[in-house]
Formats: sequence, C-alpha cells, structure tokens
Amino acid sequence: MKNVVLFFSLCFLLLQSSCIQDKCTQTSTYTYLKPVYVTPEEYKIPVKLGNSEALKEPGKIYFYYNYILINELRKGIHIINNQDPTSPVNEGFIEIPGNIDMAVMNDILYADAYTDLLVIDLKNIKEPRLIERKENLFESFYFIEGSNRLLSHYETTDITEKFDCSHSQYGNNIIIDGGGVFVDLSGNPGVNNFESSADGTPKVGKGGSLARFTISKNHLFAAGLSELYSLPILSDGYVGESVLTALPWGIETISPYKNYLFLGANNGMHIVDIENPMSPQLRSSFTHARACDPVVIENDIAYVTLRTGGQLCPGDRNELQVIDVKDIFNPVLLHSYPMTNPHGLGFWENQLYICEGESGLKIFDKTDISKIDKNLLAHIGDIMAWDVIAVNKNLLLLVGNDGFYQYDCSDPGNIILLSSINIEK
Repeated sequence: MKNVVLFFSLCFLLLQSSCIQDKCTQTSTYTYLKPVYVTPEEYKIPVKLGNSEALKEPGKIYFYYNYILINELRKGIHIINNQDPTSPVNEGFIEIPGNIDMAVMNDILYADAYTDLLVIDLKNIKEPRLIERKENLFESFYFIEGSNRLLSHYETTDITEKFDCSHSQYGNNIIIDGGGVFVDLSGNPGVNNFESSADGTPKVGKGGSLARFTISKNHLFAAGLSELYSLPILSDGYVGESVLTALPWGIETISPYKNYLFLGANNGMHIVDIENPMSPQLRSSFTHARACDPVVIENDIAYVTLRTGGQLCPGDRNELQVIDVKDIFNPVLLHSYPMTNPHGLGFWENQLYICEGESGLKIFDKTDISKIDKNLLAHIGDIMAWDVIAVNKNLLLLVGNDGFYQYDCSDPGNIILLSSINIEK
C-alpha cells in the first residue's frame, strides 16, 4: 500500500513539475537592437563630391531650384540635377557621415554630421567646399561614452527564442544590447519657404514635413529633442553663435509659418514666436495622444498627422487632425479623420497630400475642411510613401524606403509618374 501511495505521489510531483515548466517558458519573437558606435576619427573627414552612387537607404529630401538633394541615411547627400523632371541626373554624392538633415540658402548648404554642423558652399556644384564646421553643436542629440565614441544608431534583428520565466528578458518585445539612449532623428525626416531672388530676397529651398532643419528670417533653426537652436546666417554664408531655447521633450519636426515655427512633437504641437529670431518664445502647445507628429500650415490652418508604430511612435492613433491656429495662444481642433498609418504630408492650393507608409500616397481635396475624408481625389498604392514636397501642382516629389518618385498631379484623375529612382537592393 505504501508503495502504491509513493508511486502516485511521484507521478503527481512529476506532473506538477511539468505543468510549472510549461507555464514558465514562452516562445516569442522580439526585436534585438545592437548599438552601432562611431568615433570622431571616423566622421570628421573632409567634404568632397564623389561619383554618383545608387540610393540604398534614402532619408529626407530637399528641393532647391533645379536640384534635388536626397539624404542617404547617415552617409551623405545625393545631388540630383532635376532640370528635366522626366529625366533626373544623379550628378554626385557628398560624403557626410552622420548626415540626416539639410537646408540651403543662397547656394550654401547647411547639413548635420552627427554632432557637428557643416556649412558647405555649393556655388560650384561640381566642387562643394566646406567653409565652416561648428563642432559638437548637436552633442545633446547623441549618447557619448567617455572614450568620445558616440552611439550612432541601432541595427535591428527579429529573433524568435524560448525564454524561461526566470530569465531577465522574459516578456520583453525589445531587447537592447548595451546601454545608452538613442532617438531616431531620421524617421522623423517643416516645409521651408521657397523664395525667388529676383527682388533681392534670399534664395531658400524647400524641405519636407519631416525636416528638423529650416531657414526663416535669415536664420537657421534646428530642432533638438527638447531644444531649439537659432543660428544667424551671415552675409558670407557663415553662421553666428547659436542660441538655445528650452522646449518640452519629444520634438520631431519643424515647420515655419509667418513669424512662427510649428514644432511637431510625439505628444503634441508647439508654437514658437520667432519675431526676434535670436529670442524665440514658446506661445502655446496643443497636446494629443502620444504618436509621431509632422505638421504643415496654410491660411491659419494646421494639418497634423498622428502615426503609431514601433518604440518611437507608441499608442493607437492614426489620423489627420485639422487645427485652427488663428489665435496662436489658443489652437483649436476642428476636425480629425482616421488614416491608415500617415507619415509626412504636404499641400498645393486645394490638394492635400498624405503619405500612408506601405499604403502609398493619398490625395485629398481640402477645399472643405469639414469633410476632407469624403473627398479622396487619388490613391497611389503601389509605393511606400514617407514624405512629400509639393513644388507646384505639376511637380510632386516623394520619397519612401523603396526609392524617389516625381509626379504630375495637375489632374487628380490622371496622375502621371514623371520619373523614379529606385533603391539598390
């Protein structure tokens, strides 16, 4: 009898152990983030225009008269001659390690190179010339170790693995190898003023809605993570000393409008008065659910897209918000419309262009802002749309992780692809 009891007791214990083991293990897929570090010796290199290179990982785009600049993420800038939009010519590549943002005024290029700001003379596009380098200006953007190496970015890999419940990483969906804090300044790549120089005003280019650089009132403004950099542009193209203005955390994009800068953040939109460019004043903030948030403005109406996805864009809001900003001190939400996964946006006259990521580009009629969602004019669904620049109704520039595209959108019922530059896989 004792042997029988012992036998069943052992079976019970084994069964219980098996159940505990089943409950304490889990097979799951997580994103593994491996940090990539660089040293000053690796990125403080001379600026030169090399041979043209294929697009591999395009970032932000910038329009400047007959040229288009396309950022190759953290590598440099492609120079595209766009005199004929149906046949753009890739004329060369400026190697700038750590480059993500750019702006141009009077043939002078302002570009970041990790922590540094580069001032590059483009008057002879065949021989770009570095005229100034402000070192460590954007030091707060990056995690820097004592050895002076800085955390550039993370390489991501999806891994499926079984974890025991006692493992320190049990239940995590993102695992980071090593320490440090990194905010992706690319993903999140203002619409700059585009002015003619015929009357003596500065020649300023035009960027997309994901830009962190913009030029207004003869000043270069750069959006940090929780600060605004203001640098006067001098007559010879050099920049003066930077003034730093503290702002709420989470700044992502910058867009000028009249005497103001509209800063998209991951929890709202901030309006900064730059009537005195060297003494910006935060006038108001419009808060929303946590999400990535580019903004463009026209006729005192701000158009804001909220996007979710990944570690940097949490939440569950994918929508277009239409905000009345006539009273700068009291922005008012007028309408909101559900979207799929909106990224950058732009407009020209009555057309509103919204990049929907893997769902392509959508073109809406915004004449009546109370029913924008009812007025879808066109949908280009066979591309990955990340950001746009509307040069005019006849020329729309678009970039995504599959390449660069140019469209004629003058007739929404007959969108014409003018040209494309595909990525090299």
